[in-house]
Amino acid sequence: MRWLWFSRTDNTRAWSSLDLQFSAEERDFFFASTTMQLGNGQQALFWEDRWLEGRAIPEIAPLLHACIPKHRRKLRTVADGLQAHKWARDIHGVLGIQEVGQYLQLRHKLEHTTLSTEPDHLLWKWTASGTYTAQSAYKATFHGSIPCDAWKLTWKCSAPLRVRFFHWLAKLDRCWTADRLARRGLQHPPRCPLCDQEPETMHHLLLACPFSRQVWHEALAWLRMPCRPPDGEE
Repeated sequence: MRWLWFSRTDNTRAWSSLDLQFSAEERDFFFASTTMQLGNGQQALFWEDRWLEGRAIPEIAPLLHACIPKHRRKLRTVADGLQAHKWARDIHGVLGIQEVGQYLQLRHKLEHTTLSTEPDHLLWKWTASGTYTAQSAYKATFHGSIPCDAWKLTWKCSAPLRVRFFHWLAKLDRCWTADRLARRGLQHPPRCPLCDQEPETMHHLLLACPFSRQVWHEALAWLRMPCRPPDGEE
């Protein structure tokens, strides 16, 4: 995100003229996180940036945008496109009724667009200042997620650190049980070394194995907790 941000806001960087490669997910995240505050229109890309009423042309007229060659999308600025309606010359191919309708809709919106003498300004939506920060980008990746305090059972308990670390690995299924060794083509026992009945998995080792269930029973009885051992079928 930092490289994408500077590639659009600072052309003095030594690598600014290079053809930097970014994944589709990175470009989509950057697109969703930025808007262009229109000024003189010399930096804002007509077909790609979110400069028209806070939206981009693909959001307003997706079928019409599909008729624009990719090389034109990356070159046509707003200032250049608005001059004598040059943006309309970028449209190629046969237009259907829906494309014509979106063309007329876009043309109507552009009639109310005016440019100023101020330079265009790219805004980062996750900060109050509108400037990119790595911290805001990291936090933005968690938008829409549901908070869960279950992590406290692992990291905020009084168990020794090595026990907490093991619980974390077991929860992520990252312990080197036989099934994980098999997935990586490594030597592994065909059945659980404790009960010699089923293949060894994390679930079997901690819950379903008869040996493990006996350990659960003894531990709960010692703690005088009136509950059954965890059900290995869940």
